[in-house]
Amino acid sequence: GASPLKPGRRMEQPMRHRTRVAILLGILVAVACSGNQQTASQQTATSSGTSGGRAGGTLIYAAESEPDIVNPALTEPNIPSGMIFRGLTRHDQNNHVQPDLARSWQISPDMLTYTFKLRDNVTWHDGTPFTAADVKFTIDFILDKASNSTNRQDFELVQGVDVVDTQTVTIKLSQPFAPLLDKLTIGIIPKHLLQDKDPAKAEFNQKPVGNGPYKFVEWRKGEFMTLEAYDRFYNGRPKIDKIVIKFVPDASQRLLQLKSGEVDAAFLEPKQVEQFKNSEKVDLYIWPTADYRVVMFNFKNSLFQDPRVRTALNYAIDRDALVRSVLVGYGEPAYGPLQKSEYNNPDVTKFTYDPARVKSLMTEAGWTQGADGIWQKDGRRFSVTLTAPATDPVRVDIANVVATSLRANGIDIKVDPRDWAYIRQNWGKLDLFVLGWGSPFDPDDHTFKIFHSSQVLDKGGYNLGSYVNAKVDRLLEQGRITLDENQRKQIYREFQKELNADPPYIWGVYLQAIYGVSKKFQGPKQRLLGHHGSGFFWNVEEWSLK
Repeated sequence: GASPLKPGRRMEQPMRHRTRVAILLGILVAVACSGNQQTASQQTATSSGTSGGRAGGTLIYAAESEPDIVNPALTEPNIPSGMIFRGLTRHDQNNHVQPDLARSWQISPDMLTYTFKLRDNVTWHDGTPFTAADVKFTIDFILDKASNSTNRQDFELVQGVDVVDTQTVTIKLSQPFAPLLDKLTIGIIPKHLLQDKDPAKAEFNQKPVGNGPYKFVEWRKGEFMTLEAYDRFYNGRPKIDKIVIKFVPDASQRLLQLKSGEVDAAFLEPKQVEQFKNSEKVDLYIWPTADYRVVMFNFKNSLFQDPRVRTALNYAIDRDALVRSVLVGYGEPAYGPLQKSEYNNPDVTKFTYDPARVKSLMTEAGWTQGADGIWQKDGRRFSVTLTAPATDPVRVDIANVVATSLRANGIDIKVDPRDWAYIRQNWGKLDLFVLGWGSPFDPDDHTFKIFHSSQVLDKGGYNLGSYVNAKVDRLLEQGRITLDENQRKQIYREFQKELNADPPYIWGVYLQAIYGVSKKFQGPKQRLLGHHGSGFFWNVEEWSLK
C-alpha cells in the first residue's frame, strides 16, 4: 500500500489494537484500566529480559522508504513517528491495548463518555509539560477538514473532547465506538507548537517534537534521520543512545550495507535470507505479519464490473506457487483481509488454482476465447496492464508470476514496473496494481478505510481501486458501533464472506517480515507485525548493547 498522495506515507507502523470489547462490557462503569492492570503493565515493561544489556551506542537502520513528513496526526504512523511520539494507549506484545500517556480510564454506562487520567510526569522534548490540552488539540486537529488528515475517519464518531483539568480529559462519542481505545494509540502532538499553524506547511512536520523515547535531531532528505535518547522519557531513558534511520529503497543496497557493517539493521527480502543463515555478525528475525499482497482491480475499468470475471481471475492464480517461488516459503496463501485476526472467517472460499472454473465463469459472463486463446466480448479483447513498484522486488516478482498464470488462462497482460512518483500520479488510471495492506489490530483497522465507499480515491481516501459495495459498507459501519464481542465477530465474518463473493482484489499472499540485526544488539521481542513489517521497533526503548 501507499498513500494516494505521498510515496512516504506507506503504512509503516499501523499501530492499532484489538479492543477487547468483552472486557469493557464486563465492567461497564468500572475503571477499564484499573491501578492493578497498570502495575501489571509496568511490570511487563521492566522485566523485558533486556535489563542485562549495556547502555550506549548508535543503531543505524536501513529502511526501505522515507516519509514525507513526521506528524502522526496527519498520516499513518511511520518508523520515526513511532519512536518520537506516544499515544494515550499502546499495544503490548500480544497487540492488546495497554495504558500509555493515559494511566487509567473510566467508561460511562452508556459507553459514550471516556474519561482519561493522564500521567503527570510527561514532558515534550522541548521541556514543556504534556497536558490534557494536547489531547484535545490532537483530536480536534485530526477532525478539522482543513488538516486533510488520513486518520480522520478513525475519529468520526467523536462528538467532542473536553479538558477537565491538566491531567484529565473526556472524549464524548455520538455512538458507541468499539475501536476507540485502539485508535488512541495514535501519537499525540503538542498544542503549543502547532496551534494557529497551517497543518500542511508547518515546520514541525520536518522537525518534529514529541514526548516518546527518542527525540528528533536532524533530517537530511534522501539520506538519513538522526534521533537521540530522551533523558526525561517517563518510562526511563532508552538504553541505546542514538538511532540513525538511513533511507535505502534499493533492496540489494540494504543487503550489502548490512553485510559490510555499514548499517546495524535492515529490512530484508525473502531471497536474501540465505546469505545470513550462518552469519557470525547478524541475527535474523523472521516474524509473522498481517501484511498481505494482492492485485487490486481498478473499478473505473469496465472490464472488472462483473463479479464473475473477478472471481474467475482469482481462480487463475496458483498461490502456493507464489509462496514457493517469490517468498521462498516465507509466507502463505491469502484469502481475506482478516486472516491473521481473531475475527477471521475460516469458512470463506479459499481460491485455488482451477483453470476449469476460470473457463466456466468467463463463459457464463459472456466472454469467448478467440483463435489466439484470449478472451473477448463485444469486439473487445481482455487486455490489461499490471503495475508494480519498481523498487519492491517482491511485488515485481508477484506481478510476473501472476501475469504468467493469467496469460495461461486467456488474459492478455503486460507487466509494468514503475517508480512511486508515476504510480501516485496515475492511481485512477492503472488497470491492475500489486497492492499491500494489513493490520494485526482491531478489525476496523485497514478495513473501513480500505473498503468503505466513503473512502474512495476521489474523496482522498485509501480505497484506491474505488470499490463500492453497499452491503460491505453496512457491515463495516455496524462493526464499528457493535460492542458485543460475539456479535462483532459475526459481522466481520459476514463482511469477509461478502468481500469474497464480490472480490475487490485477486488475493495473493501473506508475507513474513525479515529483519537482519547486528549481534551487537539485543532486545527485539516478537509480535505479529503490520503492513510493511511495521512494528518491529515497537519496544525499541528496551533494546540495548549486549
